[in-house]
Amino acid sequence: MRQYIEFTVNVKPFQAVQLIVDDKDLKSDLIFEDYKVTGEDEREISILVFEKFFLRTGNTATLTLTVDNFSGVTIIKCISAGNGGGILDTDWGAGKSFIKPIRKKLESHIIEITEET
Repeated sequence: MRQYIEFTVNVKPFQAVQLIVDDKDLKSDLIFEDYKVTGEDEREISILVFEKFFLRTGNTATLTLTVDNFSGVTIIKCISAGNGGGILDTDWGAGKSFIKPIRKKLESHIIEITEET
């Protein structure tokens, strides 16, 4: 089952990513990171992929984050996937609990939550 949240923060993309990876628990689940600066206006984009095993579902889930300021503000998109189990793809809350530490780490910088499933 896929879980998704998108929110706007009041810091630059690389600053937001630094807040996330400074957390040792989150850093230990990080399996991929990429950072780019594009264009003359120096727009930033970061892609982070985390992986974690959830005993309650018996699955390894992934959490993919894109952090960019292409629209002029920093937007973070969090997509948790692969966390469901069984015929009904029930995740027993694993997806939301994977996203929760990211949201909590950035909560003092969140301006607006634009979408959440």
